Amino acid sequence: MDSDQFQKHAAEIEQLVERVNGVADPDARAPALELLQSVMDLHANAMARIVELLAESGDAGRKTLATLGADPLICGLLVLYGVHPESLPYRVARAIERVSPQLRKQGGAVELVAVTDEVVRLKIQSSGQGCGSSPEALRDTVERVVREAAPEVIEVIADGIPSSASGFVPVNMIQPATKKEEKNYEESAA
Repeated sequence: MDSDQFQKHAAEIEQLVERVNGVADPDARAPALELLQSVMDLHANAMARIVELLAESGDAGRKTLATLGADPLICGLLVLYGVHPESLPYRVARAIERVSPQLRKQGGAVELVAVTDEVVRLKIQSSGQGCGSSPEALRDTVERVVREAAPEVIEVIADGIPSSASGFVPVNMIQPATKKEEKNYEESAA
């Protein structure tokens, strides 16, 4: 499964959660949401334990953990459950470093301007020479690499270049509603 397939599944899960939240009968909705939350909690605890065991198992374990954290699918799960071993800014910076040689071959360059919890801001320069060197093509390449490394990012802004993201669902959006959100929904539906 690649990053695009992961995002497709994440979007499907989000749609299903929305459907469950839309069920008018609280006696039907509550158990479904509790089931989802229980599965999420179980997975979160298991993922946290896996990360803990690998981190404690010496260089080989830490190397394996780094490899897992760099895999687009597993990265998304580690982020979803809040146990990714590397910080968001580090993952984004590493992705930019990894794609920079390719961009130079295409006559472009990228500079990381800022990283927040939801937004990555970049400055992309294009000489317009070389195959696939349009600013939009360079942006698309950089955006893909950033999203693979940091699936929780909601927006990638390339200064001076309009965004191409459409229909992207960040992994943090597929979490089920909290009890407070359920109560607010029930009150607003009544």
